[in-house]
Amino acid sequence: MSSIFLEVKDLAIDLSGNQVIKNMNFKIQKNTLTTFLGPSGSGKTTVLRAIAGLNQKISGQILLDGEEIQNLAANQRNIGMIFQSYALFPNMSVFENVAYGLRVRKEADTVIKKKVDAILKTVNLQDKEQSYPENLSGGQKQRVAIARAMVLEPKILLLDEPLSALDAKIRIDLRNQIREYQQRLGITMLFVTHDQAEAMAISDEIIVMDNGKVQQKGSPLEIYTHPQNLFMAKFIGNHNILSAEQLRDLGVEVAVDNESSFIIRPELFQVNMPKESNDYLAISGKIKSVSILGDRFEYRFITKEGLELKAEFLNQQQAFTKEKEVVFYVKKGDIKKVGI
Repeated sequence: MSSIFLEVKDLAIDLSGNQVIKNMNFKIQKNTLTTFLGPSGSGKTTVLRAIAGLNQKISGQILLDGEEIQNLAANQRNIGMIFQSYALFPNMSVFENVAYGLRVRKEADTVIKKKVDAILKTVNLQDKEQSYPENLSGGQKQRVAIARAMVLEPKILLLDEPLSALDAKIRIDLRNQIREYQQRLGITMLFVTHDQAEAMAISDEIIVMDNGKVQQKGSPLEIYTHPQNLFMAKFIGNHNILSAEQLRDLGVEVAVDNESSFIIRPELFQVNMPKESNDYLAISGKIKSVSILGDRFEYRFITKEGLELKAEFLNQQQAFTKEKEVVFYVKKGDIKKVGI
């Protein structure tokens, strides 16, 4: 088990008289990639900037590798940060952009050459070292920004939505490369995004935020399969959310608890009657709409009880048309109570 490397205790941040971060607590393991995920305005970037030392009016403790850093200046924390914009020097080559921080540190030219060559090889830009930013693609520019931060060997690397300006295909490629760099070099990374697929694809753990608070922290699988509250059930994935009364209408025995919510994941529906049918709930309905989501179909259907639900199947399976009468099956044990 990795050791605790970053710990935030009772962090509160006021901006313009408003408390935007409210007594936040979390721990990050060393050599992992943790993602802050949440809607716009949830406070993700604000927390990242506080860790970096860019937000001065904070209360609470921030400990990095056992050392309190909340009162240190940004340049004393040995933290790297990558922003949405590349912030490259247009009049400098790729090599000189990456070498800039090392030159500020007054490291020897031979050391700079060795370190820059090594990091450019890591990000696969060794053939671009004499190129200038105007001659690079967006993905290449972001890799230069990543290399410039990593060459300084920071204790932790903070990435604030670094892929938001890129096209979808390049974005997917680069997010996978970032994960590869993190694992190959053993860097501790904190990554900010509002993209759920991005967070799920690269993270060891995800911290989901809303309204300045941590809503849930856990592995991608944990937060997807076991949302701890109604916000999580609505925000993560594409869950069907039902009340206890609605479940009873479908024929599921539920304790009298009208305050609870339950989820049925769309991908857990089956088309054909399972052999162990007593363990399954059969739901009859009529297809309302069909959407093709690349590798799968999403069906919205109206049950005979009047509920609108979503079911997803791989597109290798038979496609149902609008208005088609259907019966879908879901295992009763896969109907989960929110918070459990």
